[in-house]
Amino acid sequence: MTKPKLFILTTIPLSLIFFRGQIRFLKSEFDVEIVSSSGDYLQSIATEEKVKHHTIEIQREISFLKDLKSLILLIQLFITNRPQMIHGSTPKAGLLSMIAGWFAKVPVRIYYVHGLRYQGATGLKRKILMNFESLSCFFATDIFAVSQGVQTELVKDGITLKKIQIILNGSVNGINTDFFSPTNTGIQDVKKQFDISENDFVYGFVGRIVRDKGINELINSFLAINKEQPHTKLLLVGNYEDELDPIDDALKLEIRTNKNIIFAGFQQDVRSFLKIMDVFVFPSYREGFGVSLMEAAAMNVPSIAADIIGCNEIIKSGYNGILVPIKSKEELQKAMELVLHNPSLVAQMKNVCRQYVIDKYDQSKLWEATLSSYSKLSVSKD
Repeated sequence: MTKPKLFILTTIPLSLIFFRGQIRFLKSEFDVEIVSSSGDYLQSIATEEKVKHHTIEIQREISFLKDLKSLILLIQLFITNRPQMIHGSTPKAGLLSMIAGWFAKVPVRIYYVHGLRYQGATGLKRKILMNFESLSCFFATDIFAVSQGVQTELVKDGITLKKIQIILNGSVNGINTDFFSPTNTGIQDVKKQFDISENDFVYGFVGRIVRDKGINELINSFLAINKEQPHTKLLLVGNYEDELDPIDDALKLEIRTNKNIIFAGFQQDVRSFLKIMDVFVFPSYREGFGVSLMEAAAMNVPSIAADIIGCNEIIKSGYNGILVPIKSKEELQKAMELVLHNPSLVAQMKNVCRQYVIDKYDQSKLWEATLSSYSKLSVSKD
């Protein structure tokens, strides 16, 4: 019996990392192929997951002529290959794939909402992005949200009247708690590499080094603390995106020149870096679901995070971390000082954060539930 064909689409190849392992798992019942813009990671994940890939350039920012070209190419791709299901995620790929799938009469069009980009915008751009979100939902046959918070906001903001589903407790791919484990023998000790001593207190961050992730507030808070507590370090793991959302130039200079700020750049495997953090700090302005918070918790690292959707479902303030108001440098600094001066509080949170993630976001359970959900959709549209 021929397996139904499922296309998974993202705007840029790096976003496919959210489906790492899951793609191969879905192949038990689907003929899976992946679609994204060009990039080395598209080829590498296709090889790793043993699936066919298609390259279609999709711009992250609004570009009507280029977007129209991408839309036409997607329609041609769907008509030629006749997938029974398409799974569009990330804002632009989600929008274009849902429209293209409607034109190509793809029976099952899944729009998976990872986050709400319009929440970081204002004025006319916010209205445009909200309309794009509504269009994605309109052309989809089925909508999934990555978290309860995203589901609530979609309804509250009037984006769609359609049913919005969540798989288990949320997240796209769950967490592999065997891989993300402080006792995993494959993790290297990088303390000496970055001149971190046993007496240093390490604040850490993993993600894009952009304004939208609260990097300006994080660095300014750290600088104020480090001035009084020179044994503190700030470890930054991630890449800049200056063309989309640059941080302040003065802070970029501080990252380059301050000996107590360690910039490790983008890392395929972040476990070695998470392991040497005392506390993970994630003051993001908007999230669909804070994957890096789950990874840190699985590594026994408690977090300080912004009290926003996508974070406050993972972090329970005072239990496995601390929540702070969005964009508040003052409150962020207070929380960072609190954990620095209260090792017993940090130890208490470390004792529970890993088990909390295991109980709610186990990857194998999420994959099974995802496969079941997609299989039911496939059967229902036959």
